[in-house]
Amino acid sequence: MSTLQVEVTARSRLVWDDPPKPKRVGLVLGGGAARGIAHVGALQALEEHGIYPDIITGASVGALVGGLYAAGISATRLRSLVTTISWLDLVSLKLPSLHLPDLAKSLPLGLLELDKMIGWIDSLIGKDVQFEQLNLPFTAVATDLVTSEVVAMNCGPLAPAIRASCAVPGVFTPYRRNGRLLVDGVVANNLPVSVAREMGADYVIAVDLLLPLTAAFASRSVEPRNLVEAAMTSLFILARATQSEQQYADIVVTPEIGHINLADLFSADELLATGKQAMEAWIPKIKDDLSPEKIQL
Repeated sequence: MSTLQVEVTARSRLVWDDPPKPKRVGLVLGGGAARGIAHVGALQALEEHGIYPDIITGASVGALVGGLYAAGISATRLRSLVTTISWLDLVSLKLPSLHLPDLAKSLPLGLLELDKMIGWIDSLIGKDVQFEQLNLPFTAVATDLVTSEVVAMNCGPLAPAIRASCAVPGVFTPYRRNGRLLVDGVVANNLPVSVAREMGADYVIAVDLLLPLTAAFASRSVEPRNLVEAAMTSLFILARATQSEQQYADIVVTPEIGHINLADLFSADELLATGKQAMEAWIPKIKDDLSPEKIQL
């Protein structure tokens, strides 16, 4: 009998009550503004197939979806939330107080104020929930606007950290946290696979909402409709050109959503369906990769 036959026979006699996971699964959710609703569809596909992450990281809207999920809000509940949310739940207009003698200092650092997001998150998970209280290890990624450093936030209050991670420069005002002036995580690291690895993830599933450059050239994306969408589009073009961490993930899921405007919350149903479909295409490989039979005996 060959060595391979002996190994197969030995494995066939091994019966687990609860087969151990061969790897710690990390889920990385990238930025993409309103297109982040597709993350919820991707999560729903994972849940329906019994695949649950052990670690979550996210940038921008990926931090919002990932943080809520880590706090215990299921994909099913997230799905019901995203179909009813509006920008008025999250933002308010930032009016400048102009002083002509010192105009530069009187201009705001963003068109819109995003602090309402903190109250909205608290209304869902409870006020002042800390990272340390989450069901899963979670890290939200932001960018230090002064030093250009990637800031991995995994301690203290959750809602303000998510708000900081979502602060698209020029659109939303930055957020001051622990002595730093923070903006959107997309600026420095839109798909923080390396952060998930450092948190202990052995197997990383990344959901990337930015089309690869080749795909973007092949299919014309939708044009921005206003100043906010123009600023967001510019940021994500830069992020797409500089993003490099896809190569470090085991699975990269890329929903085909480039035709949907970055601020379009009215396309929630399509985004949910597309995100779910994109993840489901990878489910057979993910299940095979995570199969207990692949544990080395």
